[in-house]
Formats: sequence, C-alpha cells, structure tokens
Amino acid sequence: MLDSLLIPLSPSPTSLLLLIALVALLESLAFVGLLLPGVALLFGLAFAAGSHGVDPVACLLAGFVGAVLGDGISFLLGRRAAPRIRQLSWIERHADWLERSEAFFHRWGGLSIVTGRFVGPIRPIIPFVAGSCGLSPVRFMSYNLLSALAWAPVYLLPGYLTGHGMHQLPEELIPLLWSLAALAFVLLLVQQTHRLLHPDSSLYQYCRQYLPEGWQPAPVLMLMFAGGLFLATALLSLTPTGSYLNQQLLAPLHQFGQQLPLWTLAITLPGDPGLCVALALMSAVYGQWRHQQRQGWGVLLGVSLALCLNYLLKLAFALPRPEGAALDTFSFPSGHAAAITALVGLSVAWVAHNRHHAIRHLCYLLATPVILLVALSRPMLGVHWPLDVIAGCAEGLVIAAGYRLWLYRHPATKPVPLAWLALLLGTAMLYSGARLDEAALLYFG
Repeated sequence: MLDSLLIPLSPSPTSLLLLIALVALLESLAFVGLLLPGVALLFGLAFAAGSHGVDPVACLLAGFVGAVLGDGISFLLGRRAAPRIRQLSWIERHADWLERSEAFFHRWGGLSIVTGRFVGPIRPIIPFVAGSCGLSPVRFMSYNLLSALAWAPVYLLPGYLTGHGMHQLPEELIPLLWSLAALAFVLLLVQQTHRLLHPDSSLYQYCRQYLPEGWQPAPVLMLMFAGGLFLATALLSLTPTGSYLNQQLLAPLHQFGQQLPLWTLAITLPGDPGLCVALALMSAVYGQWRHQQRQGWGVLLGVSLALCLNYLLKLAFALPRPEGAALDTFSFPSGHAAAITALVGLSVAWVAHNRHHAIRHLCYLLATPVILLVALSRPMLGVHWPLDVIAGCAEGLVIAAGYRLWLYRHPATKPVPLAWLALLLGTAMLYSGARLDEAALLYFG
C-alpha cells in the first residue's frame, strides 16, 4: 500500500539530477543562497536519488556542476555589476553581509573561496566579493573547481547513502526508513529556516512586513507549522491510511525497543507528566527567588496547560493503544511526548530568549535530540502509535511557540544561566535511574 502511495510522487532520475543541480546552483548564488534552506533540500533530493538507484557519480556530478555554476555566476556579478548591486535597497540594509565577507576575503585571499563554501552566513557572498575585488578569473576558477569537488560529497552523500540503504534492509523496515528520512528532512528545513531568521536577515525583514506589530517571525512560523502538523496528524489518525502507517511503523520500532528494554524505559521516564510538572515548578521558583523573574512561571503554566489539553484530547479522540500495551488509557496524543516537548521547549525559550540569535539557535539544536528520544521511546515500548507521538510533540510545540511570542513582549531584564538547563537534565536523569525498577514492573510486568 505504501509503495502505491509513493509511486505517483516519484520523480524520474533525470528530474532528480536536474533538481540537484538547480538547488546546488541556487545554494551557491550570491545573496539567494542566504534565503534558501539548501542543506535540507539537498538532503531530501539526495535521499530520493539514492532510494531510486540513481548513479551516485551522476548525482555528485550534478551537485558539482550546479555549485560551480552558482559560484561562477556570483563571481561574474561581482566583476560586472557590483556597484549597481550594492546600491539595491535591500543590500544596503544589510551592508554587514558584504563587510564580513570582504574582511574574510582580504584575510584569506583565494583560499576564502574554498573555506567559504562551508561557512554558513557568508558562503554565497564570497565569490561575489572575489569578483568585485578583482581576483583573476583563472585563479578564481581553480579555487571554484577545487571547493566544489569537496562540497558535493559533503552535502550529498549523507542523504544518498541513507536512501540507498533502503535496498539493503528487510522490506518491513523500508516504511520506517522513509519516515526517518522525512523526519530528518523536516528537522533540517526547520533548522535552516530558524538559522536564517535572525533580526538582520532579509527573510526576517520580509516576514515582518506581513505580521502585526510585536509578532516575531520565528515563533509565528513555528506556531503555524506545529498547528498544521497536529491537525494533519489528527485527521490522518482517523483514516485507514493512518492506521496502516501506524501498524507499519510500530512493528520495527517496538522490535528495536525489545532489544534494549531497560535503556528504552530509562529514556522514556523523563517524559513522565509528574516529573515534568515538578521540573517546571522548580524553574518557576528558581526564577522568582534567584532572579526576580515572573517569566519562569510561564514554564509551569505551559506544561500544566499541555497536560490538561492532552487529557481532553485523549477523551475527544478516544483512540485505543496498541494491542498488548502495558497502559490502558486512551492513546492519542501521547502525554509523554507532549509533556517533554512542552517542558524542554518552554525551558529553552525562557533561558535563551534574551540572548543572541546564534546562542538561541544552538540551544534549540541541543534540545531537539532530548525531545526526539523521549518521544520515540513510546512506540519502542509498544504503548503508543507513532502518530500519537507526532501529535504530542506538535501539541507541545504550539504551547512553546505561544510562550515565546509572549516573551518577546515581556522579556526578562537579565538572562538565566544556561547551566540551569543542564541542572534540569541532570535531575531528570537521576529521576529516571531512581524509578527504573518500579517502572519496569509497570511496563514489563
């Protein structure tokens, strides 16, 4: 059934190669590459190429050609049209892009073209700067070819090898691999979009034009994404297709969890609703007592709201758990997934909200594996369907995004130490170890 759903969506090998070349070109094109989530797009296209058996050499060659052309066009724009381009209003508003790129180029010379390909914020601008600074076309092309030769495997092989690995796995694992690849693509897309939404970016300024005063692009987009994801997952769970996907994905996840039962149980315990409320209360009291901040109470309120909403949603959907599950309450959405997503999302938003965008971005990146591990442990234990945990995570993200919007209007005067997040994680790990034997009786009999 899954294959029949995917076949109409499968592009031809030629189309995939053309798309890879096009995205590689745009990813390397001056200024355009700053707005494009190229890493996510290239991973998805490379995965599709690997899963369809496209020749890996042709895949790498397409990426190589696109990257060479993108840098080449940028270089020509710098040589021929730099004064006119610099006078464009949206370039003048972000003069720091060119200033940083020029400083980087003047420091490293031609080698900046090689290293610049792998340095995010200035990657698509270095060739333009090289052209405007009068670098010899022959020297530029040698650096361009050398850097593209290394760039193509780094950006394309992870996705290609993941997709190609489908042919080496048992057939029953293929739906799971497709799902994990889709998850990786979505996470990369979200990560790349958030990285680009710093206050100095043109994407940020563009989004602000269409938002009410005081509404910031990043949390608004997350609110829309998470809300849409929850709605789509809820509707899918009520259809035969959703039931089929749940069955197909649960079996390999549960089988894997049975190989490491105690580890899986230890990972799931930090999502216990009681613990999440206790940790949220700790944050509220600590923020009020140590830093005189009322913002910490939002973490407690958000986690409590997530759990109350989760209870009502379970009653509304009244979907049963997998057969043989150790728990007998309703299944959709997952309370553990909602609780851990709300707790981690709200805590990171609170601790990092008045820091530099790069630090916030790093904190969100480090928080993501914690949420994913706890969420995936639920189907690995056989107590939740996969769609349950997706909906639970979406529910927690909606609440965290709403809280982040509130923090923009009511920021704290001074930041809470980042070490507080490590303390929360350490407390959760201690709780997991202390409760492991008791929980084993509940989950395993």
